[in-house]
Amino acid sequence: MIKAKRLDWDSEFFNLEVGELITDTSETFKIGDFDLIYVKSNEKKEIELNGFEKSHSENKVVYHKNLVDFHPINTQVIELSETNYSLDELNQLAFESGKHSRFKLDNKIDKRKFEELYELWVKNSINKSFADEVFVYLHETIIAGFVSYKVVDDYATIGLIAVSKAYQGKGIGKELLYKVENELVKKVINELRIPTQEENHHACGFYEKLGYKKFETINISHYWRK
Repeated sequence: MIKAKRLDWDSEFFNLEVGELITDTSETFKIGDFDLIYVKSNEKKEIELNGFEKSHSENKVVYHKNLVDFHPINTQVIELSETNYSLDELNQLAFESGKHSRFKLDNKIDKRKFEELYELWVKNSINKSFADEVFVYLHETIIAGFVSYKVVDDYATIGLIAVSKAYQGKGIGKELLYKVENELVKKVINELRIPTQEENHHACGFYEKLGYKKFETINISHYWRK
């Protein structure tokens, strides 16, 4: 029997009892007293949880790339600490980065909780508990895009990456990623991973165009107590 695990951070943040089930079998489940359960599996499949109904499902895909090349330096991409940034400006970019997130698209989650989640992500990236560094693309005095990354063991992961709607399609996302890649090459970190949603076709195509390959796909479904 597979038992759902309580997620302490999520439970506290959402003020709900939130659990997680990781399964690739048709075994029976011990649910526990949860309000919301994240069901994660390597395959997309229907799972019946007695007393629960599924509200949203996404395929989380992780791209990766082995880093070799050093890209030309773009002086418009700088460290966040070198700018007079507005927190609201960064939060709006974070909301843009999360527009395909399950926390945004699950209509049972209040819009304000989605925003609070990403505001917290920005705050913890700036104070470097969630990120090693945050880079921004500066268009004159406007932050047109930003990216955060963190080194984990012998590879790095992108946390947040977004370009303002007004500046999309101008190659800014590429320059932000190139900045991260350059930093990692200097640090002799040879792999970069980027999580996104498979349903976010624009992002997937963008990463693939830059030489990233699919590394892992995980189906995540939200089940709420009826």
